[in-house]
Amino acid sequence: MLQSKLFTKTLKEAPKDEVSLNAILLARAGFIDKVTAGVYTYLPLGLRVLNKIADIIREEINAVDGQEVLMPAINPKEAWVQTGRWDGMAEVLFKFKAVGDKEFTLGPSHEEIVTPLVKKYASSYKDLPAYVYQIQDKFRNEPRAKSGLLRGREFLMKDLYSFHTDENDLAKYYDRVNAAYLKIFSRCSLDALVVEASGGFFSKYSHEYQVLTPFGEDKIFSCPKCRSFQNKEIAEGRPNIPDGAKGKEEKLEKVEAVREASIDASMKLMKIPAWKVLKNIIYVTKAGLLGVTVRGDLSVNEVKLKAYLEDYTLRAATDEELAKAGLIVGFISPVKNDKVKFIGDLSVETVNNYVTGANEKYQDYVNVNFNRDFKLDAIADLAEITEQYLCPKCGEKIEVVKGIEVGNIFKLKTKFSEAFNYKFTDSQGKLQPVLMGCYGIGLGRLMGTIVEIHHDSKGIIWPKNVAPFVAHLLQIGDDNEVAKRAKEVYSKLLAAGIEVLFDERSGVTAGQKFADADLLGLPYRLVVSGKTGTKIEFKARANDKSELVDVKKVIKLLES
Repeated sequence: MLQSKLFTKTLKEAPKDEVSLNAILLARAGFIDKVTAGVYTYLPLGLRVLNKIADIIREEINAVDGQEVLMPAINPKEAWVQTGRWDGMAEVLFKFKAVGDKEFTLGPSHEEIVTPLVKKYASSYKDLPAYVYQIQDKFRNEPRAKSGLLRGREFLMKDLYSFHTDENDLAKYYDRVNAAYLKIFSRCSLDALVVEASGGFFSKYSHEYQVLTPFGEDKIFSCPKCRSFQNKEIAEGRPNIPDGAKGKEEKLEKVEAVREASIDASMKLMKIPAWKVLKNIIYVTKAGLLGVTVRGDLSVNEVKLKAYLEDYTLRAATDEELAKAGLIVGFISPVKNDKVKFIGDLSVETVNNYVTGANEKYQDYVNVNFNRDFKLDAIADLAEITEQYLCPKCGEKIEVVKGIEVGNIFKLKTKFSEAFNYKFTDSQGKLQPVLMGCYGIGLGRLMGTIVEIHHDSKGIIWPKNVAPFVAHLLQIGDDNEVAKRAKEVYSKLLAAGIEVLFDERSGVTAGQKFADADLLGLPYRLVVSGKTGTKIEFKARANDKSELVDVKKVIKLLES
């Protein structure tokens, strides 16, 4: 392609409203154009990258027997009401009314469409398993669309859905997709870690694929010894014991505590660290009010709490609900409290002589000890862990790293098949529930991640497999001889099947051409100038060394 024919241009300065590295570089290099927060146009160079990524994904998903379809972006309300997600996902759905006041949403995912679709065609055990995928736009009303292609309101996604007769078959396919995903990310020159994440309603765990980078949005907790990785939502560990926390048990006392209703206020009044305070939070659950107790320097992890209680509707009680139950905001504790049951986090056991509320306004208990002064109905790992935690398996100190999520896989089991009454007839003629899995990769997010990982101070460094062109041919000088030699090289590269962008622009300085080449980041730069004679200056974008070679060797190097 001739660079002079590109209608897009490079930018010297980053767009003022972009803060993420991927968006800055891609916009400056002319790969994307921002329409509004979280919504981008893919320009010719950007679309070539996106298509390369799509080709890699198709090859690997086809290899695990995926069959490609294309489902509609417009989804009827009725399907989403049937699964409970019309209200359950209301905060991210783009809802609208069509002619006749019929309500729709733009699909953020396609379980509501694909489940009844496959139900029409696969009703017997002989028809299953079935694997259906698409590459299609998704729409989510993302409140924090500030990370370029990493967090969009409209984005291109590969979503694969699998349908099975039993859990063993689902588990086998889940492993096949896991292997396919690792191949996809490797072919995109990304080293992705498999990270345990919340399975939500569906299962104990799902899995995310995270690429480590200091610029990542997600916190990942890892044990360097066990080589285990967990998302912050479900990370497990043994709480540390703070220095001086396990002193001799002192006598329980009730004292006056004129303070505000906060941990900070307790710390300031009693002149103690946060870990010395016993934090108590009341939740509204299906079974009624429930107190959760945790060490004051930690926070309750509601994802873990919901999974532990198998109650995904729970929420923190309001001040009005607490008052109605006879509980005093800021002074609630499990000590001598017969109004509500309490469970606790493992951290409760790590400290002696806590300070906590006395269930009366402006009254605290001091020297509170677990088992002596209060009991709990259960104790479990319910806190958000920190870097001070220890690995529950080997006792090694846990490390915290940052990453970018580039994909995820879920065992949906019967969540959606039950909603649509999708059953199959087994070999005995009996009806059985269909089990499902879903597997997602955001193509734009993958493109943005590649840029976040592969760049330097000058611009992007595209891996060869996803680069819009393999080579960037630069004509330096406008005299006839140089122009003639550059065109000959361009023709020979095209004849050899090499994807090449030819910068033959006249009136553009050599410095500008070199700067643009570095910004665009094609894998190899080829220079024809008065200084190179009959040779070509060959240089890989990822290093600083160049060499003079003839066109035959250039083709060999590019093909190898």
